[in-house]
This record gives sequence, C-alpha cells and structure tokens, in this order.
Amino acid sequence: MVVSAPSTVWQSDITYIEVSGQFYYAVFIIDVYTKKIVGYAVSDHMRAIANIKALKMALKSHPPPIIHHSDRGSQYGYKKYVQLLIDNNSKISMCKSGQDNAYAERINRTIKEEYLDHWNPKTFSKLRVDIKKAVINYNQKRLHNHLPNMRPVEFEKEYYSGNIKM
Repeated sequence: MVVSAPSTVWQSDITYIEVSGQFYYAVFIIDVYTKKIVGYAVSDHMRAIANIKALKMALKSHPPPIIHHSDRGSQYGYKKYVQLLIDNNSKISMCKSGQDNAYAERINRTIKEEYLDHWNPKTFSKLRVDIKKAVINYNQKRLHNHLPNMRPVEFEKEYYSGNIKM
C-alpha cells in the first residue's frame, strides 16, 4: 500500500517503561505518512483506558485515519476502542508480527532511547512530564530525512498548505 497523505494509516503500540523498579506503560499513535505522534497516553496499567485516551487525543486534532493498524493486543480489540474507530469510519487492521507494525515499534524505541534513557525519570509523575516533552521534541524539533529534512509538524503543515508533492 502506498501512503501518500496524512491520516491514511495510523499505527499504534504499547510499550513498557521501567522507572525505579516499577513498570509503567505508554501508548503512542503515529501517522505513517507524516511520522507525527498524533496521540499518546502514559499509565500505570495495561488496560484499554489508556489506549482510548490516546485515540481520543489523536481524533481531537486530526482527521480520523482511513486505516488504524496495531498489534493484536487485547486493548486494540476492546469493545469501546473498536467502536470509536467504527464511529469514525476507520478500518481496523491488526498485524501478525512486530515487523508488520514497524512504525509504532520504532517510535517506542525512539522515545525510550533518544529521550527517556537520557532524562532518566525516577517517578511516575516525572515520566509523564518527560514523555510529554519527548513527544513535543519529536514532533516539533526532530528532523526526518524522509520528510525532506523537515520536522513532522512542519511537514504536516506544508502538506495541508499544498507545498508537499511526494
């Protein structure tokens, strides 16, 4: 499939983050075309509530995706999560292996290795602050070679202004 516009495909995944011996969880939703993190949530559990929060965040400021792609985690099959996608006319796609969800897996690694490992949060409240800061940095400051050396927010803006012809 060729993805040539924002909100064509969103990918999502959950990752665990260890802080002072305790595990917390982050959900990220990334737009495959713009590479922008469009929604995220941080929680102290793996229930679907966090996924719904991330999806609502994404839908609040972006058109719904044509396709929402994730792994087969139970959070993505949760009735209210699925209904939110159906209500927004998004097709639901689930992968069979991690390679099929590469953009989401990559964003997990990027947030952990390029931001959190350096900031080393020691509490859950600091983790929440650091993840918010990481998402802002990733979306607004990090240059991407495949986005003609632009930041995701800048690329998205240029696309909607009609200046991107890829």
